Amino acid sequence: MLFIILALVSFSPGPGLRAETALSLENKVGQLLMISIDAAEAAKAAGPVALGLGGIQLQWGSYSLENTLRLTEELQRSALAGAARTPLFIAADYEGGSVYVPTTLGLAELPTNMMLGAADDENNTASLFYLAGRELRRAGINMVFGPVLDVNTNPQNPIIGVRAIGGMPELVSKIGAAIINGFRAGGILPAAKHFPGHGAAGTDSHKLLPVIRLARPALEKDHLPPFKKAIELKVPLIMTAHILYPALDTENPATLSKPVIVDLLKKKLEFGGLLITDSLDMSAITSKHPVHKAAALALKAGADLILLGKGDFLKARGEIVRQVKAGLITETRVNDAYYRVYEAKRAAGLFETPAYSAPFDKAYVNIAEALSRAAVTLVSDRDRLIPLKDKTAETAIIMFAPPRFSGNALSLYKVLAENGYSAEQSLFGIDPAEKDIARASAIAAKADRLVIGSFQWAGAQNRNQKRAIKALLSLGKPSVLISLMSPYDLSNYPEAGAALAVYGMTAPGMAAAGEVLTGAANPRGRLPVELPETN
Repeated sequence: MLFIILALVSFSPGPGLRAETALSLENKVGQLLMISIDAAEAAKAAGPVALGLGGIQLQWGSYSLENTLRLTEELQRSALAGAARTPLFIAADYEGGSVYVPTTLGLAELPTNMMLGAADDENNTASLFYLAGRELRRAGINMVFGPVLDVNTNPQNPIIGVRAIGGMPELVSKIGAAIINGFRAGGILPAAKHFPGHGAAGTDSHKLLPVIRLARPALEKDHLPPFKKAIELKVPLIMTAHILYPALDTENPATLSKPVIVDLLKKKLEFGGLLITDSLDMSAITSKHPVHKAAALALKAGADLILLGKGDFLKARGEIVRQVKAGLITETRVNDAYYRVYEAKRAAGLFETPAYSAPFDKAYVNIAEALSRAAVTLVSDRDRLIPLKDKTAETAIIMFAPPRFSGNALSLYKVLAENGYSAEQSLFGIDPAEKDIARASAIAAKADRLVIGSFQWAGAQNRNQKRAIKALLSLGKPSVLISLMSPYDLSNYPEAGAALAVYGMTAPGMAAAGEVLTGAANPRGRLPVELPETN
């Protein structure tokens, strides 16, 4: 398979920029700001785009790829006719199957990062993300907030989980590098995240400000290596974490910290690309600073590109301009960030007429299927249940998962049915009510054996789902437990006769699990994280 290593350009400011890039202070500041919009709310971006907005993050939207392209082309036309006459960064948070589903913006469904870690295949990973990059370009998207380079060392991490490639820095570095190479070869600007590492967090930065109290040597040994590797590859962007690291800065989270952004990342690690913030409308930031004030603080601390989320563009731009004029932020800092942004857009070809490639649907599906098969992990088989014997035995497949994955869940059932197994599949939500638990138990009581799917996002376990699965296992039937998302949930069910991990409810992943159950494929994946003690 294709494995491409690129010689990338470091986006540092310098002479030789075209004279027409000399903009007013307001327009330069505008180029440093990005907002987030849902595709259906694109009209809300019209004002900021006309006033010289630097970029847009496209979020949810059940669009076809062609509809997404029409939207992004219209946004770019408006930007080129606007105050800054500069093309937009158009980004997607396209980091894996746990976040996006097939209908989102018409994009192909990616495996989760942890599925890639379990497969541990650099070549196929690089090839897959090259093809994904070409599809993104066909949609008019030029930037991705990924790969996630967090090393998930905390099993109770409530937000990272399968978003991480794994819990070992060597594995995260290797597979993260393949993702970066693939995206870059496909013409996409990847933003590696969340510097200097979100994997040891015990709280969700969307809700609270996490504090990671690691000593600096532990942080550098376990969490910085993937970012160092990305910098060696000249990754064009790195995104900060909204996390306080007292060993680096006792007062400010990384996003607002000069010791983290300038002293550690830009000077010590010699990162020459664009430093982008995570979205400033997250509670880890807004609990202490309004978005427009945080934008000024981030720029002053060394950030170059500021993601406002749903924050107000005009208020943020106005606050930064006010602080520059008051001498609180130097104009040199604005110019440095602006030229980094401009040069990144120039080097990425955003000023050129885009060329769209043909679809890669078949090639993409083939590689996604190969990675999915390589990822399925046999964690335990105490009762020697896998592959499933006696096709005539009544098999109840009982899945607990969000309804949006119901179509993908059928891929497992389909494999069993087509191989002659007598099986019935039922899907329940991840927070089953009493009547749902009773119905699942009634279905299980009539069956000869059970295949149970547990869906856990990260460290937090839904109590009702856990109670339901415990009730099913207490029936004493031969039971295969499948971890559908985060493998950390397997520690909750030591009584299961066998346990598989698939790391994400993608259609290829569920089909691959079915192949392992029928014996059509051998489980070849390796756990990319350490599981906690059973409970």
